[in-house]
Amino acid sequence: MRELLQLPDKAKFIWTQDNTRPDDKVIFRRRFTVSSELREIKALVFAETKYWLYINGRLAVFEGGLFRESLPGCGWADEVDLTPYLHEGENQLAVLVFYYGNEGRNNTDSGRAAFLFCCEALDLYSDERFLCRRHNGYYHVENSPASHLYGGWDLGIEAAGSDHDFFRTDAYEGEYSPACVYPNEVWGGLCRRPVPLLRQYAPVPLSLQRSGEEWTAALPYAMTFSPRLRLRAQGGEVLTLLTDRYTVNGGPGDHGNRYRGYRVEYRCRAGEQEFEPPAYLYGETLRIQGAQSVELLEAAAVESGYDCEKTGDFSCSCTLTNKLIQKSVRTLYVCMRDNFMDCPDRERGQWIGDTTVQVPQALLVYGEQGAALVKKAILDFILLRRGDVLMGNVPGANFSELPGQSLIAISEWGMIAEYVNLTGDDTVMAAAFEPVVRYLMLWDMDDTGRLLPRKGNWRWFDHLFNVDDTVLEHALYYSALGFAQRMAAYTGCTAYDDWLEQRREGIRTAFARDFWKGRYFTSGSHADDRANAIAVLAGLVPREAYAKIRMVLQSVCTGSIYMEYFILKALCEMGFVADAYRRMCSRYYNLAVNENSTLWEDFMILGSRNHAWSGAPLNIAFQYFAGIKTTDGFKTYTVNPAVGLFDSMDVSFTARGRRVKVTVCDESVHIEETPI
Repeated sequence: MRELLQLPDKAKFIWTQDNTRPDDKVIFRRRFTVSSELREIKALVFAETKYWLYINGRLAVFEGGLFRESLPGCGWADEVDLTPYLHEGENQLAVLVFYYGNEGRNNTDSGRAAFLFCCEALDLYSDERFLCRRHNGYYHVENSPASHLYGGWDLGIEAAGSDHDFFRTDAYEGEYSPACVYPNEVWGGLCRRPVPLLRQYAPVPLSLQRSGEEWTAALPYAMTFSPRLRLRAQGGEVLTLLTDRYTVNGGPGDHGNRYRGYRVEYRCRAGEQEFEPPAYLYGETLRIQGAQSVELLEAAAVESGYDCEKTGDFSCSCTLTNKLIQKSVRTLYVCMRDNFMDCPDRERGQWIGDTTVQVPQALLVYGEQGAALVKKAILDFILLRRGDVLMGNVPGANFSELPGQSLIAISEWGMIAEYVNLTGDDTVMAAAFEPVVRYLMLWDMDDTGRLLPRKGNWRWFDHLFNVDDTVLEHALYYSALGFAQRMAAYTGCTAYDDWLEQRREGIRTAFARDFWKGRYFTSGSHADDRANAIAVLAGLVPREAYAKIRMVLQSVCTGSIYMEYFILKALCEMGFVADAYRRMCSRYYNLAVNENSTLWEDFMILGSRNHAWSGAPLNIAFQYFAGIKTTDGFKTYTVNPAVGLFDSMDVSFTARGRRVKVTVCDESVHIEETPI
């Protein structure tokens, strides 16, 4: 489902001399002529690691390039429409490329910097005719305290550098040299970028306030942004730009550690100046340090992020629920970029358990545009596996197998199943079926039908207290077998039918025999709300036991905010939607009423203040409060709202070119469809 591009031999991998220097920043320029009538002219562009592309002095691509990998050992190429920026006659291409030369939980490093450009319509290819030089307006920040959990570096900007106008058509080229061509020994093949290029939003003016030795400016909400400053300086002063999210604690179990993100240093030149770093910061407040002798004249924030428009919305008469929905949407959005992230400030890793919580949100709120990033996540998970092992955090260099997260992703209500149901694109099942079955075969069973525990790299199912790993592993594995059976039916492959059913039957028997204690399921002596909820979702709880499991989920609150989604979902699936609503309001109360525009990593106010796995309220609101359900990508769908839960409820979503609006008031339900 990912095919390598067949690029002409004329398109070369280029750089300046020495392409092994980490934290390198190189400019490329090329003049070319357009003589024929303009039509749609597209180019394929690759950079190791990120690039900013200008045509005739206009920014055509902001932060291009996707983090590696697309296939093992391979990268991505962006398809860029050049047409709006071209004119007949001479044209000017200018590109700034950042080579990170490091890696983390969102990126792998090839070890060599490179840039490649290919436009067959213009017969324009990267080669020795491209001029290049190292940008003299940036410097490496020494002794950086950044944690480097993700790729990149602190950005040092030398305002006196002469290359900041490199994109201008009349920029001086006397000190540029012909690019060096490098053989493709490390970059592998290239796949076409499957998600849209990033979007930059209109600048938001900021009001600067001085507090001691630091200037601050509150942003309208948490965002990934480039600060834009206009200032007057004597020359030589160094400003440090960072945010309130610069320092982040670890999550539960790691809360004693503190992690630092990246910052921007700006060394001023004399006089009035304006600058906007290409690198982005993340936070809810901009902080500027070292400005004692600098006159700050104007400030703005230029937000950037995944290119999508909201197509779904939910509101109701409960103020607390509305706040949770708004915060869930903002948390989701700041965790969408090259990949789904767990958080944009500490790790930026596509942990696959977090992604399972994000997937329904992205599809219900952002529709087809969100679906592209979901499909990328699914194929990352399947195609970047290690042997038969489905990894819990890919792409990225710090991948590891968390059997609990991988099993959730391939369950009957995991990210693949939710994607198929909500988009109708069942082709991913063909790609996933064989890898899923081979992964499930890594588990051994004893003669009684019990699973032997699989450790993986990290035997983790949840944080906090009384986690019943044994019951969770059996229930998750059972559901994954069920989804494998669904995929087998889709693909028409019957080779594993007997094996899948025998395993299901063995676990069904052992589960009831060994774990049911009369009031709840347990492998020990305590009732774990997570384990009992997952048992419900896996179909291992008989209907006559629902009332007893309901008591567990009403009274036990040991699960983290990650597992809370599945607990609320289980209550709703048993028909206890009002119970789920009350539990949600109780557990999320502090997160709803605090000052943040995003949701914390944990109910106990630990870790990051914006964590992907915290967005359960958004999923529950759409799928159970509003009762929206489809299994064929909204060719058909049902709406069964929880009448009486709120005084009023308004919901909108898209269904195959139609906008659907659901209005619930008291006991009445009105559904309206209009073409988009």
